[in-house]
Amino acid sequence: MDLKNKKVLVVATTDDMIGRFMIPHIQEMQRLGAEVFVACRNTGDFFEETKNATSCEMFDVSFTRFPFTLKNMKGYKKLKKIVKEFKPDLINCLQPVGGVMGRLVSKKFKLPCLYTAHGFHFYKGAPLKNKLIYKTIEKWCSKHTTSLVTMNEEDYQAALKMKAKKVYKINGIGVDFSKYKVDKDFDKQGFKKELGLEEDDFVVASVGELNKNKNTLRLVDAMSKIENKKIKYLICGEGPLHQKYQDKIEKLGLTDNVKMLGFRRDIPKILNCVDLYVMPSFREGLSKSMMEAMAYGLPVVASAIRGNVDLLGKEEGGLLLSPKDTDGFANAFEKLAEDKQLCKKFGERNKTYVQDYSIEKVKAQMEKIYKEL
Repeated sequence: MDLKNKKVLVVATTDDMIGRFMIPHIQEMQRLGAEVFVACRNTGDFFEETKNATSCEMFDVSFTRFPFTLKNMKGYKKLKKIVKEFKPDLINCLQPVGGVMGRLVSKKFKLPCLYTAHGFHFYKGAPLKNKLIYKTIEKWCSKHTTSLVTMNEEDYQAALKMKAKKVYKINGIGVDFSKYKVDKDFDKQGFKKELGLEEDDFVVASVGELNKNKNTLRLVDAMSKIENKKIKYLICGEGPLHQKYQDKIEKLGLTDNVKMLGFRRDIPKILNCVDLYVMPSFREGLSKSMMEAMAYGLPVVASAIRGNVDLLGKEEGGLLLSPKDTDGFANAFEKLAEDKQLCKKFGERNKTYVQDYSIEKVKAQMEKIYKEL
């Protein structure tokens, strides 16, 4: 499908998915000549930002992340009205609920549908209910999917067993590496001082929402087991477990060694003064934050799950552990703090390897997919 003079309706569950990941892709569809509309729930965080960045018409649709609610049915009715009024040529949908609703409406109106899976919820090690609910839904919806796009090998192999007309694997959502590169003029020591760090501290950082899946609360326990007090851990992010993190840090007497930085818009500055990136999640699709850290030539310690394994290989770019291995994370931090050569080896590999995940290369992959629709 040539997107020139075509109308594309992008359907997502919430605006944070659009604002965090889809703005460059919407702009690319517009560059290719498409008129793009967006339907998602307005959470107040990214709705206006997306509108300003893309000039798209935005529709606030009352979707929720949990699939079985009346709000989603109301959202589906509104989505049908949008399709009737604006008559799109293509539905481009993402997230579990947005993906289901987008494919249901494409089935009803006999429209081609592109669905991007940022990470199936029935991953290896997932709770049984995820497999029973999400896998069943995805299998059924795949019959009404023109192109199913995945981002890691595990999801790609699962998608090949479904009924989508075509299945693809792309290199993630794409990272603009011009924003994430080592700044030789950056006052690293001055910024470390601002963060309450010493010049010779070995700095570990994570970026992500403070929730159960991201699993970074475990790293607070890991820090309590570390004897080397020059190892400092920066937690970047906000979320529902914020107070639980704060209470545990204080209870374990770690206020000098673990620092909660909250939601940050200066992640490039932080990554410029970090020595090690950590990603202990239970579930990832293909972590954009990890790719950003790799672009700085940072070594990584991560959970041995899909996505993380795709990026780090067989411990070629860092150390891989069970997400439940608290002692393992503590030992990994200490090992890398003491072995600068290993850190350098991992970091150099990561900086080179991650270039294949640039936004330019992913845009080219997506353009090919649009043409084959």
